[in-house]
Amino acid sequence: MPNPTTVVTIDFWNTIFDSSGGVVRNDARRAALMAAAADAGYGASAEQLEEAYRSIWAYFDVQWLEHHRTPTSPELVREICRRAGIQLREQVLDAVAADFSRGVLEHPPMLLPGAAAALARLASRARLALISDTAFSPGSVLRELMELNNVAQYFDAFIFSDETGVAKPHPDAFRLALEALGAGADGAVHIGDLERTDIAGAKGVGMKAILYRGVESPHKYAEEATTADAVMHHWNEVAETLDRLLM
Repeated sequence: MPNPTTVVTIDFWNTIFDSSGGVVRNDARRAALMAAAADAGYGASAEQLEEAYRSIWAYFDVQWLEHHRTPTSPELVREICRRAGIQLREQVLDAVAADFSRGVLEHPPMLLPGAAAALARLASRARLALISDTAFSPGSVLRELMELNNVAQYFDAFIFSDETGVAKPHPDAFRLALEALGAGADGAVHIGDLERTDIAGAKGVGMKAILYRGVESPHKYAEEATTADAVMHHWNEVAETLDRLLM
């Protein structure tokens, strides 16, 4: 296992938690928006709303991958409404955004196999920070989900893009985590599932990086080639992988 001064930063989606429940979450979100629109007197069809909802991910990707920021849930809801030609009062928009945000608690993803036990072991030897890019589910809600799964206790710092205003691979996403832990990049390791955000970002600030391939990444984000210092396919490999990197 790594020595006591080691700092490990870890991604959330498809690294600690999978993305299961997404279909149900999105169905519930669309239904909430449709109900709010109907209450406001808009006759938008399910097809119109579906098209607006589907197109929001192209908007999200531009902000995330090109501008290294992630739109908040209220921003995304407002953009969906704009695209669907729906105008809702601010109070209603805020209520819909809150429903969108908390959907991850009502239809939660699952902890990945071995993650909880591995985090417990890591936390006994290293200081841990979470670095997560967010979308409809803000950092405050993801913290709550982690608490419900008894894994938040293992982390000394939480860096969420909706709270910091920057998303991976922006260097500040990683620097803020290191600063929160009072550590430098030397000897620090990041674990994440995406080459362009997790691996490129960590390597860009001088950290070592482990690519987690225990979950198949969404096709449009997947990359075969990697510059990671190591690759792991299951959380039971983390101790050996860190030992190899830090020896």
